[in-house]
Amino acid sequence: MKPKIIISCGPAIDRQFFSPAHVLNKTYSAAVSIAGGIPILPVDMDAVEELMQWADGLVLSGSHSFSPVPGLITPEMNQARMPHDIALTKAAMKAGKPILGICLGQQVINLALGGDLAHTFKLQMGVEHMMTKHTVKTSQDSLLRKLYGEEFWINSRHNHKIGTVAQGLKVTAWSPDGVEEAVEHESLPIYAVQWHPERMRSDFPEPPEGPDMTSLFDWFIELCQKEM
Repeated sequence: MKPKIIISCGPAIDRQFFSPAHVLNKTYSAAVSIAGGIPILPVDMDAVEELMQWADGLVLSGSHSFSPVPGLITPEMNQARMPHDIALTKAAMKAGKPILGICLGQQVINLALGGDLAHTFKLQMGVEHMMTKHTVKTSQDSLLRKLYGEEFWINSRHNHKIGTVAQGLKVTAWSPDGVEEAVEHESLPIYAVQWHPERMRSDFPEPPEGPDMTSLFDWFIELCQKEM
């Protein structure tokens, strides 16, 4: 049987009826599907415990919202996402299910485990990590080192980063300017990256200098299958 993978989603406004909805970039579901998983959106916000008992893994997606016209996504709608994603993360940990965090997902994992975020790191460090690209260096014996080697190019689309690293997490990749770009848990099946590997697949990887990261999703789906 194919593993069932919950993928967190963001707030949206339906373009036809202008009512609250959920949105997920199709690159996430495509990456999970091609790797052999069944992607499922957790639209029932009150059933995270039941969902994670039933599912075989969790992918925490990056921040994304959609509105057909400006201003319909309220701050309250955006703010409601973080507690929901943290609840999904804690439910997955409680159920012993593998977790893959992507961009915002890495930050969610750090918060769920007791760490915090650095919201003004770009002002403090004088760097830009939104809509750009850079290299990362990986730590020895990390998953990323095994998959892609010591150094490779990635995309960068984030305004925040993890601050104090939560207990149990270890940083496994850094940007040249010192930003924590990936983490792994010391004992739990939890892995996360600050970039967007779902955009580094197929014929048009972003950036073109980077590796095809289909293998990361293949590895994660195989991990979920072993835990079924």
